[in-house]
Amino acid sequence: MVRYNDALDKDESRRSETREENLFNRFCPDKERFLTTPSIVIDSGGRIIVWYLPGALTAMIMKDIHGATHSMSGLLKHSITTSKITQWRTNRSNFHTSPDGMVTPSCINISPAWFQQGREVHGFLLEVSVALKGDAGRNIMMSLQRSGIIVSAALRVMHPDLYWAGMETQVRLGKWAARYELDEMHYHFQRWTSVFNVVSIICNCRLPPHRDPKCRPAAFDIMTTASMYHPVVMNFMNLGIKFLYDSGSMLASSCRLVRHYMNVEEGNWIVTAWCMQDSIHNFVGTPSTEYAKYDHVNM
Repeated sequence: MVRYNDALDKDESRRSETREENLFNRFCPDKERFLTTPSIVIDSGGRIIVWYLPGALTAMIMKDIHGATHSMSGLLKHSITTSKITQWRTNRSNFHTSPDGMVTPSCINISPAWFQQGREVHGFLLEVSVALKGDAGRNIMMSLQRSGIIVSAALRVMHPDLYWAGMETQVRLGKWAARYELDEMHYHFQRWTSVFNVVSIICNCRLPPHRDPKCRPAAFDIMTTASMYHPVVMNFMNLGIKFLYDSGSMLASSCRLVRHYMNVEEGNWIVTAWCMQDSIHNFVGTPSTEYAKYDHVNM
């Protein structure tokens, strides 16, 4: 996977099929696999690329996730803003309606402090995401707390160095917000329970093939899923691995390296995708981490 990462452009994200076909042919997986039980995927150097934990979320946690989405329903309704195919997260054609009206089709990002899209390299300062502003934002923050603790505890096991890097970044950001009297941001950092700095809430959305260029290759994103829908498959295309992705599942992976997609066209489903944006770690000078490694692999 190190050689695969070296072949990627810095901001390479997802969408050129010709480019992806060339990459696939150059780094072709040896065979196809379909996983349904808890698994860890490693590369030839013992680097952990994927953790797969079906059934990781309890009914209580999934209820919290539903509560969080209901508390932000007003924001969710306005998140689908474009018909441009290249902007899949806000493209109307990628969303389907809820059969019972219980889930609002949407995709929004939530963070106590982040760079808005395109502003990482132009001297802008961090901002509280729109979803957390005002009284409604405080309710959303509270509804995400238990989920934030769960994914942080999972990361502590999956990638300890990244966990501590995330913790250090949050502490530094909280001190920075207090120093510059950014009261709203400081309030949220006092209550943000996750070592990840951004969470995306994705509801009833078809995920086209993509990867995340804003994350370091050695870092993990953690995706969880909740709600009621027919069993679906998460496809990690360039690894040649498919996962049964039932409600309550947790997948952690290097989303810069893994090109993935999932297609759900009926039922209700909610994905929470927790990530660490490298630009935020850079802002406070948190050192980068190396890959998590499984040291006892029989090669």
